Parts: sequence; structure tokens; C-alpha cells
Amino acid sequence: MKSIKRILTSFNRYKRSKGFGVHSPFAFYFIINVLRERLPYYAYANIELRRNMALNLSARISRHRRVISIKNAKMLFRIACYFTPETILQIGTTYGVSTTAILDVERRSKLVICPGAETCTPIYKKVTQRYGDRIIHAEDIESALKTYREISVAGGAPFILVNSIDTDNDANILYPYLMDALENDGVVIFRNILKPTRVSALNNRVNDALNHGMTFTNGKIAIVVGRKTLPRQIFNLWF
Repeated sequence: MKSIKRILTSFNRYKRSKGFGVHSPFAFYFIINVLRERLPYYAYANIELRRNMALNLSARISRHRRVISIKNAKMLFRIACYFTPETILQIGTTYGVSTTAILDVERRSKLVICPGAETCTPIYKKVTQRYGDRIIHAEDIESALKTYREISVAGGAPFILVNSIDTDNDANILYPYLMDALENDGVVIFRNILKPTRVSALNNRVNDALNHGMTFTNGKIAIVVGRKTLPRQIFNLWF
């Protein structure tokens, strides 16, 4: 059903993605110069190198080759580059490519991660090896949230990436934390929302409850910007 809807709305999404009908200066800039930026960034070569590493290793070690696309890995980097978070919270990963892409923005930044059941540990360790002292691992959602609160820089807006969620209980624990983050000008990125998953359900739950801020989505990824100065709008785009 979602795939059919994406096809039917493709033309309108394409127009919006070019900036047509977007009146908010923030939204226009974010769409054109962050989500759809085509000029190269300084970290692109390193992102491609680590993704290729994950691809090659997954062909020999893992049961599947489901690696984040280079396009999306670069986009995560650009989003992080725009908001420049000093502390990051990540829920779920497979090979660590998204983790390192976000950490490439700022050498002093740190990331708290609850890797989750989908992690291919041997590949993840190799991909993230040179970032080891900047990544703090948590065994469960509650520990990750507690640690993230402790190390977050005072006054810094939360920045959270949700790739996968293992259990319904984890989603229920995470929901109020995400809402609190968005109430404090935070940014939450939901990936892998095309199919019905715990992540897509949580994304819908958050977007239904939020009364300010903007959501930018292509049906596969949703970026929720919780700035209180932004009116509540959802942009369905092509990126």
C-alpha cells in the first residue's frame, strides 16, 4: 500500500523537492541545501571507503548484504553537518556505516549507541575501529538513554538516529524520550520506515503527537526537526 501511495504522489513530492510551494525559509534551505545537496563534502571519500569495506566483508561474513546506500549515508552526514551535534544517540545498527558517517562531522563529537539485535558484530567492529574512543556502547535502551543524558552537553539540542528497534517495550521506553527531545529543539531521524516495523510505528506515533516542528520524509526516512519556532508541517519529498 505504501509503495502504491509513493507512486501516486511522486509528482507532487518531486515538485516539493525542488522547492515549489515551500514557503518556510528554513524548510526551503533544508530541502535544497541539505537533503538534496549534490556538491561533494570533505568526508565523502571516507564514507565511501567504509561502506565498501562493509559490503566486501558482508559478502563473506554476513548472511545478507543489506548495507545503507551511499546516498543515504552521505545524507546522514549532511544532516549532522547542518546541526553539528556534539553528542549523538543512535538506536540500532547493522554494520556501523551510519554511525561513522555522523561522527565524521566533528572530531570532538561522541555517540552513545544501543546496537541492537541486527548488528553484525565482526563487521561493525572493523568499520568503527578508528572511532572506538568516541563511541559509548549500551546493552539496552534504558542504559543508552541514561548515558546519553549524562554526557549530553548542557544547552545542546538532542540529536537522535533510530535505525531499528528490537522489542515493543523498547519502543514504549523510547517514545517519551523522543517527545521530550523534540520539545527541547531536538532532531530525530527515523530510518527503514517504508515497511511496517516498530520504527515506522514509532515514527507515526511521534508525528501524530507533535504540535510544532517540521518533518521531512520520502517514505523511507523521516527527519523530524523539533524547533519550537517552526510551525507543524510535514513535507513529503523526493530525496
